[in-house]
Amino acid sequence: MKKRSEQGRALFYSRDSGGRHEATPPEYVRWAERRAAELGLQFDGTPEAIQEMIQSGESVRGDIFFDFSVPGNILSRKGLDALRSTAKTDLKVSHIFSPKRNRLARPDNATDGINLENDLRKLGITLVFMDRSLEPLKPRQRMPIGELVMAAIDYDRSAEDRRELAQKIIYAHIRLAKDAYSTGGQPPYGFRRWLVNESGEALRELEKGEIVRRQGHHVVWLPSDDAEWTTIHRILELLKTNSAHGVAKILTSEGIPTPNHGRYRTDNGVPHTTNGRWNQTTIINIARNPLLVGVMSYGRRAMGDQLRATPNGPRELTDSDLNEHSNSPKVVRNSNENLIEAQAKFEPRVDPIERQALIDELDRRGGTQRGKPRSRNPAQNPLGVRLFDMTCGWPMYRIPYKGSFRYRCGLYSQSCGGQCHHNHVDGVVATKFALNCVRQKLLSPTVMPKLEKRLRELSERNDQSDRNAPLLAKKQRELSELQDLREKSVENMGRAKNDAQYNALAKRFDQLEEQIASIESAIKKLEDELHSSPVGEDEVAMVMAAVHQLSELAGKADNLELARQIFQLTNLRMFMRFRPTRPKKRVINKLVGGVVTFGDAASPVEIYEGATAHKEVRSGAKASDPLRRSDFSDGENKSLRNVSRGDTI
Repeated sequence: MKKRSEQGRALFYSRDSGGRHEATPPEYVRWAERRAAELGLQFDGTPEAIQEMIQSGESVRGDIFFDFSVPGNILSRKGLDALRSTAKTDLKVSHIFSPKRNRLARPDNATDGINLENDLRKLGITLVFMDRSLEPLKPRQRMPIGELVMAAIDYDRSAEDRRELAQKIIYAHIRLAKDAYSTGGQPPYGFRRWLVNESGEALRELEKGEIVRRQGHHVVWLPSDDAEWTTIHRILELLKTNSAHGVAKILTSEGIPTPNHGRYRTDNGVPHTTNGRWNQTTIINIARNPLLVGVMSYGRRAMGDQLRATPNGPRELTDSDLNEHSNSPKVVRNSNENLIEAQAKFEPRVDPIERQALIDELDRRGGTQRGKPRSRNPAQNPLGVRLFDMTCGWPMYRIPYKGSFRYRCGLYSQSCGGQCHHNHVDGVVATKFALNCVRQKLLSPTVMPKLEKRLRELSERNDQSDRNAPLLAKKQRELSELQDLREKSVENMGRAKNDAQYNALAKRFDQLEEQIASIESAIKKLEDELHSSPVGEDEVAMVMAAVHQLSELAGKADNLELARQIFQLTNLRMFMRFRPTRPKKRVINKLVGGVVTFGDAASPVEIYEGATAHKEVRSGAKASDPLRRSDFSDGENKSLRNVSRGDTI
C-alpha cells in the first residue's frame, strides 16, 4: 500500500464570511509561500491567483482552496469540501496551510471544529497555522490533552465571537435605522444611495457596490431620476383597476426595464443575468414601499442564527424562528409593532392618503393569505412524484381544490393548458387506493412465503460473506505487494543498460499486470459478496414482523404522513390512463385505468425527464405536437374558458 509523502505538496485554505476583505487573503497566501519555502514543500499558490479567484467566484485553483462570502459555521462549503477530497485522494499532499483556526471554521459546537482537524490529521497531514503546527495523528491515536484543550478554547471563542459580532451589528443597525440612514443592501426601485455628512447635506451619489468609510458620514436613500418614478406612478395607477399579475404583463410586454435589469444573480451556484420579466411580487413590493411617502422602515423580516433584532435591541431565537422539520433558523415576518420607522431625508413623492387607500385595496384582495408562506410540509403531498399521466409521461402535480387537494397533469399545468389535457384525480381517493394496493400486495398468500424465503437466502449469503472476510484481507495484501513490485519493475526498466535487460524486465512487468488483474477481479467478487445485505435469523424475524405491521398501517388512510412513508418504503408508483368522454355537451377526460408498480419494476410508459419550467415547456410546443390541447379543441364546447354559451366567439 502506498504511503503518504512526509514532505510533498502543500495546500492552502481560507475563507471570508463577509466577502469584504479582498486585501487580506493575498497576504495570507504570501505567508503560505514563505512557510512552504522554509519547509521545502511544493506550493503553486500566488497572491495574484487568489485575487483573481475572488473576482471570478472560484473556489479552487491549483493548491489554493478558498470560500468567499461563506459563514464559518457552515461546515459543508465548496472550497472546504474540495480540500478534504484532494487531501484524501492525493498522497503527495503532506501539509495544509490555514492562517488561523477561525479561518478554517467557526462552528456552533467546538467539537465540530476539533473533528474537522482530526479527520485531516488522521490522513497523515500536518496542519500549519500562523501560531502553531499540528503533527499528523495515527489511525487510533488520541489527540493530546493539551492540544484538545487549546482547540476547544479556540473554537469556542470563535463561536462566541460570532455571537458578539451579531450583537454589535444589531445595535449598529438599530441606531442607523432610527436616524433614517441606510443599514446596507441595495436601495429599492426608484431610489439611489447618497453619501451625506453629519448635517444631512447630500455630497454625492455612490456607485453600485461602492463602499465609503468616513468619520461622521453615512449613506441615505434618495429618489432617483424621473424615468423610474414615471413607472412607479403608473404602477400605482394601474393597480387600482388591475391585478398585480396583469400589471406585470403590461410592463413586460412594453419592454420596460425591471428593477434588476442587467444585474447578475446566482442560482444553484450558476451566475446568470436576470430574465427581464416583471412579476407580481415586484409590483406589490413597489406599491407597498413606505419610502414612497417618505418613511424609512427597518425590521420587516427577522433573520440570523445567533440573535435577532427588535426596536429595543437583540433578542434570543424562539421556537417560532426555527423550521419545525429541520430545526434550523428560518426567516420570519415581523409584526408592525416590531418595526423601526423614521422620517426619511426627503419629502414624500406620493400622496399618503391615496397610497393608504391602495394598500387597503391590496389587503382586501390578498384576503387572509398575505404574509403566509406556502406549505413545505411533505406530509401534505403523499403521492408526490409517484403519480404519472400515461398520456404524456409527465408526473401529476398536487394542487389545492375545495378544501382538499387533487393531482393534475404536470404538462397541462406547466404549458398553461397548451399541451395534453386537464387530466386529474382526487388526491385523497388516490391515496386511499394506493394504500389498498399496498395492503392487498402484502396480504397476498404467495407474497409472504416468497419474502421469507428470499430473506433466508440473504442470511445464508451473509454467513458465506463472513467466511470470506479473512480471504479478502489476504487478497488485498497480495495486491498491495504486487503493486509495489510493479512500481519497482518500472523503475528498473528505466535503468536497463541493454535490450536484453529491458526485455527481461518488460516480460516480468507483463506477468505482474496479469497477476494484478486476476487478484483485482477476485477482490471485486469477494467485496460484492461481503457487502450484500447482512441478514441473520433474528433480522429475518424482525423484518417479517415489520411487514405484518406495515400491512396493518396501510389500512389507516387518514394519516397522510404515514402513507407517504409507506409509499417510500415500497417505492409505489401509479400510472393513470385517461380517455375522453362526452357526458353532456363538453368533452372531458376521465380516469379509465392504470398500472401500479412496486420496487424496481419497470414503468409501463417512458417517464418524462426533460425541462419542466413554464418558459421551456411553452417555447418547446409545436403546432404539430399531438399532445397540444388545441388539437383536441372543437369550438367553444371544448375550449379552456370557464363558460360555454354554445355560440361562436
